[in-house]
Amino acid sequence: MYAWGNFFAEVHLNIDPQWVTPEFLRGESDVVSDSLLIVDDGSGPLLVDGPNTIFAVDDELVLGSTLIDRVLAPGSWRVRYIRVATDGTQEDALRITKAIEEADDYYYVDRAPQDNPVRLGQDALGEVVAVWEDLNGQWDLALIRLEDSPDEEHSR
Repeated sequence: MYAWGNFFAEVHLNIDPQWVTPEFLRGESDVVSDSLLIVDDGSGPLLVDGPNTIFAVDDELVLGSTLIDRVLAPGSWRVRYIRVATDGTQEDALRITKAIEEADDYYYVDRAPQDNPVRLGQDALGEVVAVWEDLNGQWDLALIRLEDSPDEEHSR
């Protein structure tokens, strides 16, 4: 499951220095922000998979894990797609989307999308299963089946 959107950039959360700490990029810590909410249901901030979050660095899209030893100048990077932390199963990813659908915050759900909006480099990342867009154009989500999946039900 990947998330992105206008809100993320509007509150400058996409350039918060917490994103590029070695601990976050190794998956040893979380980015903590009251703004990192997809659904305000009291469940707390969204948990993020740092090593697999996708960053734009000097206009190139790369995984967070590739940035651990890089020195990044302010303004040379931003988070492009947040990888939502799940247990790697489609069922766990759908737990998050169930909450947003029950909150009725998302007006558009495409369960058979033709195009994958999540990119890594020049290529689409995996196979898109479904996409969600919120009522205010602030958040988008995509459920992606990755090629490294051990089985067909393994989506993130």
